[in-house]
Amino acid sequence: MIHALVLGVCSVGGAAGTYFLGRACKEKQIKIFKRQICFVDFIKQVLAILLFGVYMPHLFGKEVISEQIGLQDGLLFSPFGYVGMSVLDWVTTILTAFAIISPFFPKQEAKDFRSFWSIPILLANILLIKSVAVSIHGVADMTHWRTIIFEVNILLMSMICGASFLEAIAAKDFENIGKRLGKAALSIVLYLMAFMPIYFPQLILGECGGDAEGLTLVHRLLIYAACLIPVIIYFAQRKKSFQDKHFLLVTLSFAGIVQYFAWQLFRTRAQILPLHLCNTAIILMFFAYVFRLKSLYYFTYFINVLGALCAIVLPEVSGELSLMQNMVYWYDHMYAFFLPLLGVALGIFTRPKLKVMSTSLIVFTLYILCAAALNTYLNGSKFGGFDGEYGANYFFLYDDFFIDKFAFAYSLKYDFLVQFTAFGSEMEFYPMYTAVIYLIFIALIFVMWGAYTILFNVSDSHRKLAYHKKLQRVDRLNLLKELDGRPLSSPLNPEGVNMVKIKNFSKTYAGSTKKSVEDLSLEIHDGEVFGFIGHNGAGKSTTIKSLVGIQSITEGSIEIEGYDIARQPLEAKLRLGYVSDNHALYEKLTGREYINYVADLYMVSKEDKEARINKFVKMFQLEHAIDNEIKSYSHGMKQKTMVIAALIHNPKVWVLDEPLTGLDPTSAWQIKECMREHANAGNIVFFSSHVIEVVERICDKIAIISGGKLCRVSTIEEIKAEGLSLEQLYLQYAQKKDEPVDKAQASEEAV
Repeated sequence: MIHALVLGVCSVGGAAGTYFLGRACKEKQIKIFKRQICFVDFIKQVLAILLFGVYMPHLFGKEVISEQIGLQDGLLFSPFGYVGMSVLDWVTTILTAFAIISPFFPKQEAKDFRSFWSIPILLANILLIKSVAVSIHGVADMTHWRTIIFEVNILLMSMICGASFLEAIAAKDFENIGKRLGKAALSIVLYLMAFMPIYFPQLILGECGGDAEGLTLVHRLLIYAACLIPVIIYFAQRKKSFQDKHFLLVTLSFAGIVQYFAWQLFRTRAQILPLHLCNTAIILMFFAYVFRLKSLYYFTYFINVLGALCAIVLPEVSGELSLMQNMVYWYDHMYAFFLPLLGVALGIFTRPKLKVMSTSLIVFTLYILCAAALNTYLNGSKFGGFDGEYGANYFFLYDDFFIDKFAFAYSLKYDFLVQFTAFGSEMEFYPMYTAVIYLIFIALIFVMWGAYTILFNVSDSHRKLAYHKKLQRVDRLNLLKELDGRPLSSPLNPEGVNMVKIKNFSKTYAGSTKKSVEDLSLEIHDGEVFGFIGHNGAGKSTTIKSLVGIQSITEGSIEIEGYDIARQPLEAKLRLGYVSDNHALYEKLTGREYINYVADLYMVSKEDKEARINKFVKMFQLEHAIDNEIKSYSHGMKQKTMVIAALIHNPKVWVLDEPLTGLDPTSAWQIKECMREHANAGNIVFFSSHVIEVVERICDKIAIISGGKLCRVSTIEEIKAEGLSLEQLYLQYAQKKDEPVDKAQASEEAV
């Protein structure tokens, strides 16, 4: 009791001293590594570094409580006592992590936990210091070096957490304190799993869980968990600030160190060294995330993720899942698998280039050489062989782990065995076996690069989709505002319901500074057949593709029967029928199947669909071919099929891009008659063509475009009144037809 009182007084005194020192120097700034830092924060960071230095020796030692699990007699505590001490150890470890990390990586929930929830945790450790000492080394010896280290650990935590508590009191930082404390408590749910004592499942459940080897149900569930955990963390954290995400990954990587080094009960002296590939990752990840060291991080990203994945799929475990040695195995390899993935996914590190992977391969080559050399040296007769105290098996290069999985590897190992004597010890080396494992792993790394590339593309698509959805929500709100209470199905411009209106339309293709179409304005009214003519590259197809919503509009607007094609695309396209210039069809469908498919997209009733199909099939004389696959059709038959598909929903606006190119006279006449009939029914027909005579004969009005600019809009009667033919008028404005076509425009139009 006296010892606990002394420790408590020292802790309170240390916390008060830290607070008052910080308060006295509150405004003071000091320069550390070329940056200014508040002296109060500097004190906390120094204490955090000291705490880390003191905690690591405590972490490396075996805890007696872990050795007691599963024993039937000689227990130090009652079953309830074991659970209580385990929970205290659990939350104390989380508090230690927050006390070490949060002074460098501030996070509000961690700060609240450190300031308020730390009080009962520290108080419990002080009052139960003798029981804690027993759980650490088996006796209540207050002079034992591990007890002293733990007491210093508690003292430093008290100074950091107590100073934060006093600061909150002085600043009266109690706004929404209940909600904040609840949020701080909830925030550690993830960390409870991350820092769970390895012995806890066996303590609570005994030996259970089933064998997690050989793709058993338990093994498969663990593989699914390894894949789902990073996905869950990503979606939970992706919208958080960079600071919050960085704090999370630093804390989880620290948890990896705690889980690896805290339980050395099942390792030989050589195995304690973190030279197994996944154990190396545990160390590298922590320093990579803390100091944002790209070289260390990308090594874990390319090499350790693959190594951990192989270890998860082909585990070296046996017995029940809850056994401590199995829990150590799964924790280590799951951390090594998903923590590097989250670094890029959450934006802490940028996506790697191929050059970075080549550097990682060089480092991995050096690692393999060192692992092979140490395996050979530490397994020599001088050190007791493979089963001796110093026996090493780094990267599984020395035992028969891979041979047990793949029998063909036996000859590679033992048929090429090299035996020699060095340093007074008989040694064995397996050069062919080591080389083949190395080369297979290198090949798998390149497979991983391909997998990463696919995941990057999926991620980019997801981000673009999310971005476009966000824009759509904003556009929808703006559209509702402009509609002023009218439903979304209403035209944005009620005055334009009987026309197609193109207003100040301009289009610039990506990668080009030249406008393919510049400031074009047109009005096309119901009942008109409107011809759009111009030389190749003049901007006809560019205008038409923007009119039907295939490509974006750089400037201006286009309305279809009052609906803005950019802002009300669905409503506008329901009123459009489009015949493109490339007759792209689903050629494995029959003509009837394709037309039915398009009709269903436009929600045409069964009765109307069947009536219109019969009408147009007869009109275009396709009775003999409508039920054949489209790939067997001629060019003219494909064009007719496109015309039927464009008219199947009886659109108000029918747009055709070079519809008569390559057609025989009969087919051309049929389509011209259909265009005239559609316009006479009170609809709009808008088409482009090079055949001037056809345009002159069937159009009510024409527009001439040259060099991306609208040159003339006239009725056929106005042109004749001037004593000109349409051909003569066209040639007057086609002087720029020999100019080179913009490359960006030509490329996108080709696509």
